[in-house]
Amino acid sequence: MMRNMKWYVAVFCLVCSGTVLSSTLFSSSNKNDLTQFDFPFLLGDWYLVNADPEDSSQDFTSIHLTLSSSYTFAVQIEKRDSSVEYWEGGYAANQDTLTLGVKSVTPQVYSYVSTHNRLMLNGVTFFKALSRSLVGYWQSQSLSGSELDEVGVTQIQLVLQPDFLFFIRSSDDRGHEVVHNGVYYTENDHLVLLYEQGEHDTRFHINSDQLTLNFENGAMVAVLNRVQ
Repeated sequence: MMRNMKWYVAVFCLVCSGTVLSSTLFSSSNKNDLTQFDFPFLLGDWYLVNADPEDSSQDFTSIHLTLSSSYTFAVQIEKRDSSVEYWEGGYAANQDTLTLGVKSVTPQVYSYVSTHNRLMLNGVTFFKALSRSLVGYWQSQSLSGSELDEVGVTQIQLVLQPDFLFFIRSSDDRGHEVVHNGVYYTENDHLVLLYEQGEHDTRFHINSDQLTLNFENGAMVAVLNRVQ
């Protein structure tokens, strides 16, 4: 495993030694709707931590890989001497292959397997990280929106777990409840809830212990308080 990590750092250095690409070279099919992105489980901040940082043959303590829906990537490697190396560029993907540095001198091709919170590149596993401010149990304080009367929702409870699983319960004024659970992913101010029957791309804003979710461009806006 340690040999794999050493090899992996060397490959990242090769990837990023080529020409740096501008983020304007690539764009997702619809920037306003993250659900249109073809490979949602690639998106996010991925980390690999050296399990044995005292091993002098390993010249890094951690690797941080960011993959964006604009088909750009960034790699940050923290070295044993506390220095940091950083590169960025463009990537391409299909169902099982990820190419980093597609316009660089030495593009690198990886086989990959991804879940909602793990990304395995050529047998090396990265773990997805999330800002702790979004994690928690949230309960609606107020609901509004252009389609609120049609939706009929009067209360929402939402649980966002640090492992990118969620649970949401909505109820109407008659006490009827609808429950969904599934996985979620984020990018910038997008929060996408993905479950068996569908998905919702919401915009979110956090102010201290209050979370505002905007569903479908204002069809419903939910202000939720964190439950301690």
